[in-house]
Amino acid sequence: MKRLATALLLFCIAPFPALFGQEEEVEQEPRSAKNFFSHIFEDQKEIWSGPFKKDTWKQPQTYFFIGLSAASFSLDGEPSTRLRENGDFDCFNRFFASDTSDIVLAVLPLGLAAAGELSGNRAFKEYGWKAGEAAVNAFIVSSLLKAVTQRSRPHKGDTYGFWEGGNSFPSAHSTYAWALAAVTAKHFSEKKWVAWIVYPVAGMVAFSRITSGNHYFSDAVTGSALGFVIGHYVVK
Repeated sequence: MKRLATALLLFCIAPFPALFGQEEEVEQEPRSAKNFFSHIFEDQKEIWSGPFKKDTWKQPQTYFFIGLSAASFSLDGEPSTRLRENGDFDCFNRFFASDTSDIVLAVLPLGLAAAGELSGNRAFKEYGWKAGEAAVNAFIVSSLLKAVTQRSRPHKGDTYGFWEGGNSFPSAHSTYAWALAAVTAKHFSEKKWVAWIVYPVAGMVAFSRITSGNHYFSDAVTGSALGFVIGHYVVK
């Protein structure tokens, strides 16, 4: 099982750190509805071709992300169980793991894109479409990895198993929240206070996936790492 988990981590994590160090060589046209899907297509090509590029395995962040996700598996047992059985997190879960928070996360990118279009502000419009791009990429990546890994959910029993017909790994909420946070923090990098708001909020969303019993530690940690890299890459 440990060997299978290691192979799984390499498959899931390896494509993404390679994106982190990439910089645009040429200036691209501003994001808009016209080029939105072409950007998504190019993003996905870069993401999934990562394991087959030599540079991926030359970057220290590749091994950092693999190690981070691997280490988080050690918390899937008793630590995860204690958190989801702790009643002190009930109020926290009702806020961050509620249907309302799910709706907010789902409509936020669309709302930002629409607000950008209506505002006529080029910078805000660019941010809105980048947020949408990051959200769609996060959705595609997490959905495909869920389909491949088929990990059971915690509330289905403490089996921690993969290929059992579940959809636990990685946490889509964590991937999504951290992708949006990374886009926001980097796009507004000149405003240092922005990062101090969006990253803690994304962290609380990810943590709520554990305390609410929807995910294991490794699901949330891996999803958060993937989302961070996706968001960072979209902004470049």
